[in-house]
Formats: sequence, C-alpha cells, structure tokens
Amino acid sequence: MLSLLLVWLSTLVLLRDVKLGSVFQDGSTILKIALILAIIVAGFCVKTAQPVNFLPAAGDAALITSAPFAISLYYVMYSYSGWNASTYIVGEIRNPARNIPWSVGLGTLFVMALYLAVNAVFLHSTPIPEMAGKQEVALVAGKHLFGDAGGTVMALFICVGLVSTVSSMMWIGPRVTMAMGEDLRALSWLGRKNSRGIPVAAILLQAIIATFLLVKASFNTVVNYVQFALALSSALTVAGVFVLRWRQPRLPRPYKAWGYPVTPLIFLAVSGWMMWHMLADEKTRQPSLLGLATIASGLVVYYLSPKKTTPSPATPAA
Repeated sequence: MLSLLLVWLSTLVLLRDVKLGSVFQDGSTILKIALILAIIVAGFCVKTAQPVNFLPAAGDAALITSAPFAISLYYVMYSYSGWNASTYIVGEIRNPARNIPWSVGLGTLFVMALYLAVNAVFLHSTPIPEMAGKQEVALVAGKHLFGDAGGTVMALFICVGLVSTVSSMMWIGPRVTMAMGEDLRALSWLGRKNSRGIPVAAILLQAIIATFLLVKASFNTVVNYVQFALALSSALTVAGVFVLRWRQPRLPRPYKAWGYPVTPLIFLAVSGWMMWHMLADEKTRQPSLLGLATIASGLVVYYLSPKKTTPSPATPAA
C-alpha cells in the first residue's frame, strides 16, 4: 500500500510541474542520504561488534563462482539500479558531453561507498544467523543499532528513503518511453508533451504498469523480472560499443570507455554468467523469461513501426 501511495504521489508531483518535480527529487534525495549516514554512524557506535572479517578467506573463491552467488548478484545489481540514470535525461542536462561522464562516474563511486558502508554496518552490528535468509535485513539490524524500537525506527527510515527512489524512477523512466515515442510512429502518443514540457502519457503509463506489478506480483518476482531485462539491455548496450567502434570509427566520442576493450568484455562475461544462472534456476526462470519476452515484444514493435525522419532530440551520440 505504501509503495502504491508513493508511486501516485510522485506521479502527481511530476505531472504538476517540472521544476516542482526537480525540487521534490533533490529534497527527498538529500534526506535519504542523511538517513543513510545516520545508520552508518550508529552502526560503528555499537558496543558489541560481531566477529566478522572483511578480508578474503579460504573458500571465498568457490563461493564467488557458485550459482547462488551469481543469482544473489541480481539483488546487488538491483540496489545499484539508477547509477546510469542521468543518461536517460540527457536532453534536459546542460553541456551533457561534460556533465554526463562526471555524473555517472561520481554518482557510481558515491553510491558504491554508501552501499558498502551500510552492508559493513549490518555485518558489524548484527549476527549473521539472524539475517540469513531474511528479506528484511535492515529491520533485523535495526534492533541491534537502535535498541528495542530499532525495527520501527529502521522501517521509518526505509519508508522515507523510498520517496526518493520511487520519485527518481517515476521521473526518469517516462523520459525513455518519451524518446521511443519521438522515434517510432507507433508510439508517437508517448512522445507528446503538454504546454509545460511534461510527457503526461508516458508518466501515466509508467504509473499504471508500476501499480499492476505491485498488486499482482511479489517483490522477488518483480526484481527477477525487471533485473533480467535490465541486465540484458545493459549487456546489449555495452556490446553496441564494439559494434559502433567497428562500423563508425570516426564518430565523435566526447567520452571513451575506460579500459576498452578489457572492461566491457569483463562486464559482458559477468552479465552473461548471471543471466545464465537466472535461466537455469527453477525459481528465477519464469520471471526471467517474462523479462526476455518483454524485450522481444519491444523488438517487434521497433522493427514493425515506421521510423520518424527527424532524430529524437533526447538521443545522445554513442
């Protein structure tokens, strides 16, 4: 119920005004970061620390190469979702050739630092057996961080933090479908903006889809469904770097992939390994196949729809 309220609250704010949506997003993000920092500080102030060693140990290599670890990476990848979100709104960013690389690079490092610090706090403060197999790890850790009422405090923190997460995705996602509408005649209705520059149809469509998933599916099913599609899309995008380097070697490239071709090859190998195990596991196969079917249906629409002659203004140079 809370997630539904946040989806439609964000939708109404974004439909009201672009500047209002920006202020709402900035404010909720700053608040979320402050709450995360509070959790980190509280974690390292606990009196009784757990006997956890963060250095590599014997047997770690076998765990890292196992199927359960590959599947667990899906949840890690889901936690990092949005690291590249600024590329989705490139048409609304000043000097994107300069600001997008800075945004993606610094944003990724900052999120990585917060993510690792929070997980270190959980391991530092809470016995591993209490967290094993639990989805609500933060609620379990909250009791060790903030006392008997810690679960309630942590739940409140999570609810407030969700405002920023939901709002950002409700803001960025419609810009992708809007760009699709600007390129494909069959989806032209998604590319329309009102007098205030807001893609109303794209925003409402995403709110309806999000509502359907929240009502009809469990958290695990949605994560597996969405993350498989995201992983495959990311892999295809990275593979496209090789294709463009080969087909259009003289294409202007304000930013070139660091470590090319080694880094993209490593990314493709890890992504393929994760997706293989997701399809091989009985619990994750069905939602993963649904994600694959979603992408396949998108390809059908793309190839059958007449293309517009004018390129989308939101499409950056590859």
